[in-house]
Amino acid sequence: MKFLIEVYPPSDVKNEMEKSTDIQKKVGEAFQRMKPLAAWFTYRYGFIVVEAESVEDLNRKVAPLFHLFKTDIKISPAFSLEEFPKILASIGEEAKKYGY
Repeated sequence: MKFLIEVYPPSDVKNEMEKSTDIQKKVGEAFQRMKPLAAWFTYRYGFIVVEAESVEDLNRKVAPLFHLFKTDIKISPAFSLEEFPKILASIGEEAKKYGY
């Protein structure tokens, strides 16, 4: 399953990352181990898509970000455009069970 990870590091951490080659190296190594399917960054945010087969697999990929960015991280299931109609249909079927 694919997950979208949103990272919003505090300004002081972001500033330190820009200066420290040691931290930059650790971030690079974390991304190599994470093997993201895609990633986008702005000056303040990071958006990373990863694939994980289990909760343990997802934790191994995300845990380094907690420590490196010293921030909370949002994790959401992510679906491709092709998968989206199936997801909507599935949600609709589940809603019917509860009278919606």
